[in-house]
Amino acid sequence: MSTLAMRSFIFLLSFSALFIQPIYSDIKSKELKENTKNIKIKDIKLKILNGPQNGAAYLSIYNSNKYSVILYKVEVDPDVFDRVELHDHIERKDGNGLKFMEMLEIPQMEIDAGGTLFLRCGGKHLMLIGIKKTLCQFEKLKFIFHFRVGAKEFTKAIEIDFKKSLLDPKNKRCEAE
Repeated sequence: MSTLAMRSFIFLLSFSALFIQPIYSDIKSKELKENTKNIKIKDIKLKILNGPQNGAAYLSIYNSNKYSVILYKVEVDPDVFDRVELHDHIERKDGNGLKFMEMLEIPQMEIDAGGTLFLRCGGKHLMLIGIKKTLCQFEKLKFIFHFRVGAKEFTKAIEIDFKKSLLDPKNKRCEAE
């Protein structure tokens, strides 16, 4: 191929990229707007500990998108909890070779395309850190789940009935208020 032909080919390729890229980006943007609809968060149960100022949330997240999504952050009203952390349990061995489970904060959780992520006791879950005294005064709690697909991010907000979501409805923390 001659130098002129090569330059023409490169120019045409570069020129066409100017038109193809925005179309591709637009398709991706439209697709990402559908992500929120394709994420279903269900069965939220809260475990509020009577002593420590922490608790846990167990739930399921179904991803009906055609690609995996990453859950990387969950927010809740700061008047209720200081923060929410993503946690998992990992099996370890002590110096004597005895197995034990260690709970660790993790940066993210992946939900496969068409898959469900189950957050359960003894496995992956949400840790509710710094429970405030006003906790039991709330009828509703709003959680905001932050997801990522590649460099694109989106959120899904859900509101739950606080009392109905408690694993132990006769929680002593709430009886004392």
